Amino acid sequence: MTLATLGIDAYQLTTLLTHDAEGRLGQDVSMAFFFRRMPKRRAFVVFAGLRRILEHARGMKLDASDLDALLEHPAIGPVLHRRPGVLAALRELDGFRGSIDAMPEGSVAFAGPACRTDGAPLLVGGRPLTIYTPLLQVRTDMVRAKLIETPWLGFVNHLSMVASKAARVVLAAKGKPVMEFGQRRTHPEAAIDATYAAWVAGIAASSNVAAWAKWRIPATGTMDHFAVQASERPGLSREAAERGFFEAYARTFAGAPVTMLVDTYDTERGIRNAVAAATATNVPLFGIRIDSNVTLASIARARELLAELGSPATRIYVSDALDEHRVAELADVADGFGVGENIVASPDAATGVGAVAKLVVNGYGRTTMKVAKGTGKATLPGELQVYRFSDHDLVALSSEPAPGSGGGASRPLLEPVWRGDGPVKPLADPNQARARCKEEIAALPAELRDLTAGEAPPPRKLVASDALVAEITRLVAEAG
Repeated sequence: MTLATLGIDAYQLTTLLTHDAEGRLGQDVSMAFFFRRMPKRRAFVVFAGLRRILEHARGMKLDASDLDALLEHPAIGPVLHRRPGVLAALRELDGFRGSIDAMPEGSVAFAGPACRTDGAPLLVGGRPLTIYTPLLQVRTDMVRAKLIETPWLGFVNHLSMVASKAARVVLAAKGKPVMEFGQRRTHPEAAIDATYAAWVAGIAASSNVAAWAKWRIPATGTMDHFAVQASERPGLSREAAERGFFEAYARTFAGAPVTMLVDTYDTERGIRNAVAAATATNVPLFGIRIDSNVTLASIARARELLAELGSPATRIYVSDALDEHRVAELADVADGFGVGENIVASPDAATGVGAVAKLVVNGYGRTTMKVAKGTGKATLPGELQVYRFSDHDLVALSSEPAPGSGGGASRPLLEPVWRGDGPVKPLADPNQARARCKEEIAALPAELRDLTAGEAPPPRKLVASDALVAEITRLVAEAG
């Protein structure tokens, strides 16, 4: 059973069957994937998930057991029996066909109030219109359009959520290494995606060995409390057991940077035992990790104690439920940070980035937009292109000529990534996406990189082209 392709909302199939009943099964459509508003406390979003989307596109297929399950569904099955064209299309499905244009993996994206090219606010029904930088634009047949929306939104929302949070933590660390330790806080099948997204956003390493095996993302770890506790035995004090394990660990990894977890019982005693074990084995103590009661004062005391014990060069790494705000507080005194659930689960923006997918050109070739009257909540019509300037993004119809420099260099954000039956070039290397993310975040103005802006950081300036404004005006007028 190929559950990856069947992982869709039921209404995708109920409406597909209705489209067939109305003679639209063979139509091609265009759809856009985007988010309407910035997640809480975010001044930018890091787009991730494109690689997973393209992998899914290559593998789209339904086997006999999938089709049998659909035919047995109490509502869908009877209608599917009566719509042999749909059943045949599902049976013949073999990968994605069509075109995909997308922002490159690791790009930063925005949403917010729109303005016109003259700087005036763009209003719809008297309310400010929210505009956005589309993440993907897809042209394909009706069947595939219905099968991609749910899983592709899942990839975008999950991976972009993780990447956006990880980028904030990396910014807070002020150049010091951030290790992602979150795989035990998410589903095992989601953990490797989370590590990939965090790597794109700039983490230095992960605890996830599978990510090392798949992409050679550095996998790192010190030791666990389990290992120290496992050394306890009758007739031996806890202090002696801890020191004995530290010595065994140092001998095991002599020649590699040895870091020891020192807070299993008592942090100060653990530091003393770690230094003593390093001395006894003649293995340099590269670092210690503290996972409990991490404060400015506790780090200062650890630093002082290491100096007293003759190990002033030993690095201090900390974990202990850190997020970007605690990392920023500790960035001047700690040497590195292990962050788990507050990257992979991103509790302050746990619903992803709110990405949705909407139809922009229907099967009759009609440009379309969703307008919720009186709310300012609307989608943008037609196929678009976005041009990035140093101080704003210009959102335009894809049919428009590229703008002039306007006083600053610009570049189109949406690139061809798939044509026909396959990608136009090999899937992006994670390190290429990582380099792009680093470059794009560094290019943002300081106010967009400020982590202290609170619930509503300043928005990126987003400008609608004159032609796009005209198209929006026309369609809103048609809607009455």
